[in-house]
Amino acid sequence: MYRSSIINQPLQLIGRCSLVFLLFISMQQMSVAQEQPVANPAPYERFKNLPPFELKGLDGRKIKRDDLAKNRGTILMFFSPDCNHCLQQMDWMKQAKEELKPYNFILATYQPLEDLKGFYQSYKLEEWKNIYIGRDEKYFLPPYFRIRNLPFIALYDKKGQLISVFEGNTKTDLIIRSFK
Repeated sequence: MYRSSIINQPLQLIGRCSLVFLLFISMQQMSVAQEQPVANPAPYERFKNLPPFELKGLDGRKIKRDDLAKNRGTILMFFSPDCNHCLQQMDWMKQAKEELKPYNFILATYQPLEDLKGFYQSYKLEEWKNIYIGRDEKYFLPPYFRIRNLPFIALYDKKGQLISVFEGNTKTDLIIRSFK
């Protein structure tokens, strides 16, 4: 009994040291991995054209990139109908409704259509002739843009080329100036 405990003590000590060493190495590798930038750019950074999105409209019909009015700039806003920042953004957009008329205005969300319908009615979006509103059922837009904050706004020129992106609330005068 005495002899086996003398032999086991060094083995236990070696086991503990190995475990501590492995934990130290793992933590060090994790901190290095966090410091390195993402190697692959987001798809929107590689492909500068308006993406081939597909939304389910309030009437159940599909809304696609090719359905947009031609030769117009495009404002694509990914939002949530229950997000306070998104509601604030929409209040600003509503105040600039006349200045936004020349642009396709896409409102996309991942929330249920019922929530979207309430949002549509509360902002009286039926009055806007340039609005395309729908649900991103395939969840295409968030990974395409690597969206981290809402509202997310992407601007495209008349030829469908990316101008700029904004995360979080963005004043409408900055959005409009971006097209010039």
